[in-house]
Amino acid sequence: MSQRECARLETRNGQAVNLLGVRLSGDLRGLMFEACVEQRFCNPSDRNVEVVYRFPLPWGAVLLGVDVVLGDKHLTGAVVEKKQAEARYEEALSEGDAAIMLERHSDHSYSLNLGNLAAGEPCTITLRYAQTLQFEQRGLRLLIPTVIAPRYGDALQDGGLMPHQVPSHSLIADYPFELELRLHGELALARAASPSHPVGIAHVQEGASGVLTVSLARRAALDRDFVLVVDQLAHDSMAVVARDCVEPERVAILASFCPRIPAQGSTATAVKILVDCSGSMAGDSIDAAKRALQAIVLQLGTGDRFALSRFGSTVEHRARGLWKATETTRLAAQRWVGELEADLGGTEMESALSSTFALAQTVSSDVLLVTDGEISAIDRTIESAKASGHRVFVVGIGSSPAEAHLRRLAEATGGSCDFVAPGEAVEPAVLRMFARLRSPRLSDLRLAWPAGITPEWVSPLLPSVFDGDTVNVFAWLRQAPTGDVRLLGQRSGDEAPQEIGRAVLTGEPETADTLSRMAASVRFHSAGSTVTRGKPADAIRLAVDYQLVTDKTNFLLVHERADGEKASDMPVLQAVEQMLPAGWGGTGSVMFSRSSAGAPTAPAVFRSVRRSSINLRSLDNDLELPAFLRRHADSVEADDTHHWAESEHYSGLTPLGVSEWLRTTPVSEWPTTYQGLRQMGLGAWLVDWLELTMATHGGAVHDEQMVVEAFLYLMSRRETRASLAKSEGLLSAFRFTVQRLRGLFASDPAGKSTRVDRSLVAAMAEALEGMTASAWPDGVLGLGSAVDEACDEPAGF
Repeated sequence: MSQRECARLETRNGQAVNLLGVRLSGDLRGLMFEACVEQRFCNPSDRNVEVVYRFPLPWGAVLLGVDVVLGDKHLTGAVVEKKQAEARYEEALSEGDAAIMLERHSDHSYSLNLGNLAAGEPCTITLRYAQTLQFEQRGLRLLIPTVIAPRYGDALQDGGLMPHQVPSHSLIADYPFELELRLHGELALARAASPSHPVGIAHVQEGASGVLTVSLARRAALDRDFVLVVDQLAHDSMAVVARDCVEPERVAILASFCPRIPAQGSTATAVKILVDCSGSMAGDSIDAAKRALQAIVLQLGTGDRFALSRFGSTVEHRARGLWKATETTRLAAQRWVGELEADLGGTEMESALSSTFALAQTVSSDVLLVTDGEISAIDRTIESAKASGHRVFVVGIGSSPAEAHLRRLAEATGGSCDFVAPGEAVEPAVLRMFARLRSPRLSDLRLAWPAGITPEWVSPLLPSVFDGDTVNVFAWLRQAPTGDVRLLGQRSGDEAPQEIGRAVLTGEPETADTLSRMAASVRFHSAGSTVTRGKPADAIRLAVDYQLVTDKTNFLLVHERADGEKASDMPVLQAVEQMLPAGWGGTGSVMFSRSSAGAPTAPAVFRSVRRSSINLRSLDNDLELPAFLRRHADSVEADDTHHWAESEHYSGLTPLGVSEWLRTTPVSEWPTTYQGLRQMGLGAWLVDWLELTMATHGGAVHDEQMVVEAFLYLMSRRETRASLAKSEGLLSAFRFTVQRLRGLFASDPAGKSTRVDRSLVAAMAEALEGMTASAWPDGVLGLGSAVDEACDEPAGF
């Protein structure tokens, strides 16, 4: 795109577009990925501007350098203490000079401030970063974030941002994205594919194994994360040693272990499944979540127990305890998943997790969270999760999930995190997650170093390790070591810790500064690090010595212009608007993206809007009311406690309310499905009893319509209604109803008068004995044998 073309582009507010595009090139060698990100800017306006651009970098990425080409000048800067950088930056702008400042936020995103960019002036900023990856179940996944999605919550108070750093999003923004990756060594012989973008893959012969190149096959934009999956890999533990770039007499070590943890027979799993149904999940994300959940349900086996919950602004639990995994409960779970919609408003993740932690506290269980993680802050949620004692396993969904938030939550609780891009097969991620869920829990996890070796510092080990997943450990030593470093862990029942991984320390230390700076970054950000905890001066010194951009240090570059080139006025602030992530919130679909061939004639989000993502029910508030209130408000009163109950354990029609609804509603409009019963106004726990207990009465699996018809037949009987209308106490008269029904069936042996299953009606009548006009029996609301009795809470109102 030429400078002249750029000058014709404007945002919806009439501001000139300053970001011309982004190009990334990178090299992947084993577990080390090094990349260069080239950001191209211009100022097509007729006055000086200050460009603010917020962008993401991958989880664990360490910024190694910033190179700047301003006009025709090549410039370099340095990392300095944060307050010093901010003061010098503002001073440079007031003096008419150009300045560039880069700062890091708590969510691992960055803000670039490009001050006093002159009229018509171009600027190219190249960021160099490195990150260590992890082999997971014989595969490697490289995720390169490109865009920050809208996030729920207060970005200023919760996210710690300044007003000019809060990203705004535009439906018409369109920034080109280019990419080229090179895979070296054994990776060049592996199978590679991208579920997020169409790519071209070629093998170039260089040396013994050659290089595998991956590039985008079509035009792409900054509207989704780039994902590369490399599988069919065989990985062993390894170690890399390098001279420290600040203290050459010291060495930095990266030991990467691939744990082998033998299974201890078949392991039953107790898991609470919590799925995000907030508005941001609409469209592609909820579709991917439902596919993931269906795959999760299929993985539940005999002996497993599970709970189902969904959340947004509120949280809805499908059951109050853990269900036993049976054919009936799996079928109920599949129905529940099939009916999920992203219709619960905002993303109140902290309260939803707290409510889920409180379920079935008498049994040790984990939480499996399915979400895009789009919230402004995660710190309080992490502290709450750690205090609960639950491990949180996360399946990240969407074209731009909040990777840093989700990985921090999983790692802090001893869980793990996996991601599924729109259109990607979910089964591999689910299989990996269940392998971790069933993996033996280890205690006393530690390292055993060669004799005579005492590290100066070692990065903390994660609370949990899993079979086949890489464990990366950084360390500083005063001498180059030789020998083996072993990873030890102790399972329950073991008398002593067992070796689960071994890495060999050999060879002459490397001289490149990448490894030592990555070790310094890990030390700076390690929870409880003696360098950073309570010693801000030491932390700042560490970051400056190793040139790390942190929450205490910024990158700063000041270009003093000649007297005739200095700005005569303060620059106009222009924030680069983010593209809306593809498929976000149901506004479009990745399947019909702007990356398709040909120049778009309209923004992709407009071309790809899916009718199915529009919730027509939200257009009419009356439709949120239970069906019996909408259709028969004259006969069943909403505020009549005889007809409707609201309590912690039950919300819905009372027995008398059901009878009255049936009396005033034509039979042709009666429901025939469990979902129809819920829409009618029947409480969730009562529908669960029908679906999970009565549907398997007598050892047979009864058809859904048969169960519903039997229940409605029983509740519509004149004797039932009469008993309910007469009594507020226990219905001793209901026993007479049971006897009358048996007499009716005996007089009609051919069943000509009714299609209902007689055994089901009789069983329901016996189970409902003891109900009152305003309350269902405790045993019914407890779900009977379908729920682990040890996990049940007291039923009732």
